[in-house]
Amino acid sequence: MESRQPIFQIKEQNFSGVTSLYRSSPHRTYVVEVELKKRIRGDMLQEAVDQTLQRMPYFADALTEKDGDFFYAVNPLPMEVAETKQLRRVGGPETNWHCVDVTWWENVVSFSMFHAFCDGLGLNLFIESVIYHYFCIRDGKKYEANGIRAVGSPILPGEETDPFAQTYPVAEGFSMPSFSAEYYHLPEIDEKPMDRMLAMPLRIREDDFMKFVKENKGTPATMLHILMAHAVQTVHPENEQMIGAMLPASSRKLLGAENTFKNCVGALRLPYRREEMDKLSLPEQTQRAREILRESKNPDMARFLANRLGGAVRKVGAVMHTYAERQAVLDFSGKSHFNTYMIDYVGSLNAGEYASEIVKTRYLATQLDRYSNTMIIYLSATAGFFHLEVVRGFESSVYCDAFVEQLVKHGITFERDAETSYITPQNGLIEGLGLIRR
Repeated sequence: MESRQPIFQIKEQNFSGVTSLYRSSPHRTYVVEVELKKRIRGDMLQEAVDQTLQRMPYFADALTEKDGDFFYAVNPLPMEVAETKQLRRVGGPETNWHCVDVTWWENVVSFSMFHAFCDGLGLNLFIESVIYHYFCIRDGKKYEANGIRAVGSPILPGEETDPFAQTYPVAEGFSMPSFSAEYYHLPEIDEKPMDRMLAMPLRIREDDFMKFVKENKGTPATMLHILMAHAVQTVHPENEQMIGAMLPASSRKLLGAENTFKNCVGALRLPYRREEMDKLSLPEQTQRAREILRESKNPDMARFLANRLGGAVRKVGAVMHTYAERQAVLDFSGKSHFNTYMIDYVGSLNAGEYASEIVKTRYLATQLDRYSNTMIIYLSATAGFFHLEVVRGFESSVYCDAFVEQLVKHGITFERDAETSYITPQNGLIEGLGLIRR
């Protein structure tokens, strides 16, 4: 197949997106839905996107390929918002080769992105700016930006830094901890693969949940981990293996790349050892989980992993000069199972006086292949509520039900909405470039 991409002006090489660029099946789009109280005005949304790109033109960049390497590239084509329920395939011709896309339907704006381009925190910078400009335009007033990268705000050092493009010093004698422990693997994941993700939405008053969390000396993420581990043990009391949560976490501060929009996400692993935890009270369990997380935030670990990924790209690039050759080596998907479930505490969008106009924020990721398939617990905060979704790629709701029972057991008031299903589209870049996959 030949590439359908126009010739764009090449910028810097993409190191940070390698895990999404060489997969055996195209990485599916990551989507953030922002629900507002009132119906979206499409013309104002387009103007808000245009203003955001004035301040952060790098979000309009394309990705392009040359001799097996990928590069950011200046993309002069317009980023056009669309009124549609159907998500578009980002990165390819359907979105004018933009790796970020904006669509809307009624009162919901959907922000889609290709994970090779940026990470969730990077996308949030774009979302916050678009929403800020939208309300300024809609309401005819200039709200305080409060740190949002809005038109007129100063350019920060390192906004386009690729954290994996450089080599970092690592302390002499440092050795990478072993993650060879066999975490409990949910048996339902190995059943017949589904063609969609299922999501159970819950809503909890922020004040009520935080009161419970603080009384038990935890954090939102560690408390969710403990409650879900209890739920898994309730469903499978015979299990003696260690339960393991994976928590996506930004490595920006550890790598000195605080201002970048590009991928800089790491993974914290949080084990639950039944023989240890059964002897502890709930506050002691959450304290132990917090201790483990603190021990995991090691700058040398982050630097070591960054050096390993960047070094792999450079080493392979020196001897292999086609996409097909690179893919055989750099396809990191499907290498191992390393968690029982994932907890993604995304916090809240930075918003000012208009925050009450935002109903909720929802995060959608599709993980359906045999190795990436897992159960994900998303937690975000909007307008005084925690919005929690337990997302899975298998039919049974047994863990969702057991988790709800944990909330009831601890007197946590919640609202449970009807289960929903979704699937996000594959990115359009690899096919649009005519690259051959194994």
